[in-house]
Amino acid sequence: MLFSGFTQARRPGGVRAAIGLIFLIPVLVPLFAIVLIWLSERDVNSAANDRVSSAVRIVGANVRLLVESTLERLRVYETELGGDPARFSPRLGAIANTLTAVYDTEGRSIQRGGTRGAGVSAVAEFNALKDGAPWIITGMQGDASTIRFFGIARRIDRNGNFAGVVTAYIAADTLSNVWNELALGTGSTVGMIRSDGGLVTRFPVPDAGINISGQTLFAKHLPRAPEGVFTSEGSPVDNMPRLVAYASLKDLNLVVTASMSLTSTEEAFWARVGYTALVAAPVFLALVVLCGWVILLLLRHDANRRELEVALGQNRVLFQEIHHRVKNNLQQVMSLIRLQQAPPAMKEDLTRRISAMSAVHQHIYESDQFGVLDAEAYLARVLNGLSESAPPGVTLDWKLAPLQLSPDQALPLGMIVNEIVSNAFKHAFPDGRPGKVEIALQRPLEGNEAVLIATDNGVGMTETPAGGMGLGTRLISGLAQQLGGQVNVSREAGVRIELRFPVNSLAKVSA
Repeated sequence: MLFSGFTQARRPGGVRAAIGLIFLIPVLVPLFAIVLIWLSERDVNSAANDRVSSAVRIVGANVRLLVESTLERLRVYETELGGDPARFSPRLGAIANTLTAVYDTEGRSIQRGGTRGAGVSAVAEFNALKDGAPWIITGMQGDASTIRFFGIARRIDRNGNFAGVVTAYIAADTLSNVWNELALGTGSTVGMIRSDGGLVTRFPVPDAGINISGQTLFAKHLPRAPEGVFTSEGSPVDNMPRLVAYASLKDLNLVVTASMSLTSTEEAFWARVGYTALVAAPVFLALVVLCGWVILLLLRHDANRRELEVALGQNRVLFQEIHHRVKNNLQQVMSLIRLQQAPPAMKEDLTRRISAMSAVHQHIYESDQFGVLDAEAYLARVLNGLSESAPPGVTLDWKLAPLQLSPDQALPLGMIVNEIVSNAFKHAFPDGRPGKVEIALQRPLEGNEAVLIATDNGVGMTETPAGGMGLGTRLISGLAQQLGGQVNVSREAGVRIELRFPVNSLAKVSA
């Protein structure tokens, strides 16, 4: 097509850019979901850290209460044994929920009635108490086939000398109540460990006691900070990965722990992912459908716009062609008038009037503006043509303000200017009199009117445009009415004609 190149050249990239942005929306939704998942993982990990940190403080408080209360009861128990070590005799049920044992200075157990039983002289904890330690906590004793327990032992002194040991043996599942209250989930643990790495107790209770001094907790984390949280790739007891919180109870020579299975944190994380997917999936599908629908609308709009551009280009050319042909037809009419047998003055008047009409159409198709017309350029074209027919010694000057008019206003205004100037050339300067004709087009700052002022310094006139009977006078009056304007004439030192007319709302003064 003739206008296809024109259309392609002017086709904006806005539609393609908009489609590209719309395509980004379905991409952004998964990215947003990924960010939410990442935030969820961070929140889950942070919540898990907070839970185990709080849990280990609770475990520490319970362990401290257990140890200190047991030591106090052992002190009372030891006082009730009397002052003579030879007459020491244990009492049943002395400390609730414990098995109490008394040992003499040789490490032999003292039975009821004072008889001596099996000895513990080779046990390191007994020797530590014998060497002066005021109290000590044993590691976990027993295995899965027997009773598992640990002991809290206190040194007995009489008259400043070592008189034996009193020990409370406590079941290894003593932390079960704490574990239940914490509710850290399946696979969670709470534990109590001696500062040398020996396991005192743990719940769930392991099959046997172990020493973990070479594990990550003692080798890496405790030297750095007395408390904290870390991820264990595998427990030394059951090889299960856990999130572990620990705290050192230095005055008790203990370390307490609370841990939760990484499986629990992963389950919480995937639960959040599930909730996020449950919300995001329908939104994503809805956005995909909406984006597809919007893209289809944009493509249709773009196709319609291109069709309208082609039609507009065709119409523009047609309008140009119409005005060009009208102008050519008016030129032919002027040529025919010149060929007619008529007085030269009459033929000149007619050709000038038709020339003013032709100038409108020529200006329209040359400027490519059909709705509005630049009055300044159009009237300058008319006045240039008129200046060529000025009598000798007569000059034509003009000063035109920028003004846009509709073609329906420009044509009568141009013809009025043509009649005023032509009449001045004819009648104002008889017998070769020199002079000047001035045309001014003004647009006041306020109101919606334009003013055309024509002055000459000729001999004046005996007729006014309002009351005269000449053809030019009648044309000026009729054309002024067509513009909806008013004509005022004064004849002091020549002629001054002032035409005020309203300007259509679409015809604004250019900046």
